[in-house]
Amino acid sequence: MLKVRKVLNNNALLSIDTVTLEEIIFIGNGVGFNQKVNMPFTPREGDAVYRHDPKVDLSYQISKIDPVFLEITSAIIEEASHVFENLDRRILLPLSDHIAFAIERIKSNLIISNPYAHDASLLFEKEYAVALKARQIILDKIGIMINDEEVGYITLHIHSARGDDEVSESMLFAVLINEAIQDIETTMNIKINKHSLSYSRLLTHMKYMIARAKKQEKLTIDMDHFVKSQFLDSYELSEKLIKKMEEALNFTIDPLETAYFALHIQKICTS
Repeated sequence: MLKVRKVLNNNALLSIDTVTLEEIIFIGNGVGFNQKVNMPFTPREGDAVYRHDPKVDLSYQISKIDPVFLEITSAIIEEASHVFENLDRRILLPLSDHIAFAIERIKSNLIISNPYAHDASLLFEKEYAVALKARQIILDKIGIMINDEEVGYITLHIHSARGDDEVSESMLFAVLINEAIQDIETTMNIKINKHSLSYSRLLTHMKYMIARAKKQEKLTIDMDHFVKSQFLDSYELSEKLIKKMEEALNFTIDPLETAYFALHIQKICTS
């Protein structure tokens, strides 16, 4: 049996299962209207349901977040659930907290840059598309337009909710890729156009190279001799960058990846 634990606003409430003592958040239009603490609660079809780690004190966590941001985040999660089959709905509180803090910064004219915002749009295309819808949801709900940097951060939160990746790991991948781009520019003395097709292909290659390494998948074609003989500078830079990635990720990357990565480096240097 469920009872009302706390009415957050007309559209959100916290309930408790009187048998298991599990706290459950319900979000939906009018779900909190006329509800009172300790009243029996019957879930309605269509309301969004959020369960969390039983060790988390939801009453305390929720008290720190304006319920409007729970509504906003719930709408974002529903959008994401249309795209991704498996989505960890426990993203509700951390993403709500992030958006609330982002809006606070915007109101204070304190803009924090996100150098990975553009990369996020290329590395996590589907997540980024949902994050763009999140920007519209926020605008419709509270009349504030978040910038591309915040869209990038929301992208990472959505990506983290897709599987066992944490936001920190997603950020690590983005940081490593961004650092690799800077190293390519410095070593090869070029300025990379981040809106070019070559750049998009390079980022996509690095994304899947890291993914293959994480799963310990191996390439089957050896391009090593050809690439080393034709594009030695790009090959040596590829070796250097892969070594840095291995040290940061704490797992090895298949040696055959070096030549393929070098080809992408060569392509972006000559495009």
